[in-house]
Amino acid sequence: MLWETFSLEALGSVVMAEQTMKAANYLNITADQLHPYMAFVFPTGNGIFQEDNAPCHKARIIFEWFEEHTNEFHLMSCPPNSPDLNPMEHIWDVMERQLRAQTPPCPNISTLRDRFLDIWYNLSPVMYQKLVTSMPRLVAAVWKAKGDATRY
Repeated sequence: MLWETFSLEALGSVVMAEQTMKAANYLNITADQLHPYMAFVFPTGNGIFQEDNAPCHKARIIFEWFEEHTNEFHLMSCPPNSPDLNPMEHIWDVMERQLRAQTPPCPNISTLRDRFLDIWYNLSPVMYQKLVTSMPRLVAAVWKAKGDATRY
């Protein structure tokens, strides 16, 4: 299980979880990784954080944590079935294609982790910047489609 974040300015760190992500684990990542990242990238408190609708993201303790930090950054709500709004999906697709193109295939989880990190930290800033700047158009398209799929 992987957790990553990015913004217009920078890629965030990668957290690798060895177990299934539960709300308590996610809360630790949010507090330990996301909070300092958002404070660094959005020092004036104008950042918007987006997550998908994974069960651990919807837990009460997570919602309460975001409520406590609403003056530091905002949480964007997502329609339940709208992968179009998750720019991380596009990054995962790029990364998966790059991983699959490498030879030989990963012989173990350690090699996979190392290759993943190498790809992550060498992603083109232009790519993730385009994803961020496209968000207003994506949100408008999803609103227009009433949460259904869009051309994105």
